Amino acid sequence: MQKINIEIAIGISFILGLILPLVGLGGVFSLFVMGFVATFLTKEEITSAKVGAIATGIFCIIFFFYGFLTPPTLPYVLPNPLTLGIFVALSGLFNLILSLIVSLIIYCAFGLLGGYIAMKFFIQERKKKSKIPSRPPRRTLKRA
Repeated sequence: MQKINIEIAIGISFILGLILPLVGLGGVFSLFVMGFVATFLTKEEITSAKVGAIATGIFCIIFFFYGFLTPPTLPYVLPNPLTLGIFVALSGLFNLILSLIVSLIIYCAFGLLGGYIAMKFFIQERKKKSKIPSRPPRRTLKRA
């Protein structure tokens, strides 16, 4: 296991998440690998499966806004939603916000799963020392 800060580990997994679809390994597998790599690269004292979920969540938000700002090419002109009524525009805004929430849940779930696999199989268990002794000392009665 490497000794890297959380921020750098998330950045490395983000770059890996951009490279994997170019190689042909995109989709759910790339999200799982991003969570795995982000968790695996962090320091042992501060690592958690949540690191993978955070990495894929940041990737989801950036990917969402990139897709939001780049419109698709349409073969025809769509009507203005305001001419159809204000409720059509509000339903589109509701669908946009709901899609962001659902995609965040899905991305973070797969990142958390990858981080959990990294924690379970590749990171040693931390030995916790309890302050309570395993066996209490014997009490003796002094009789006179």
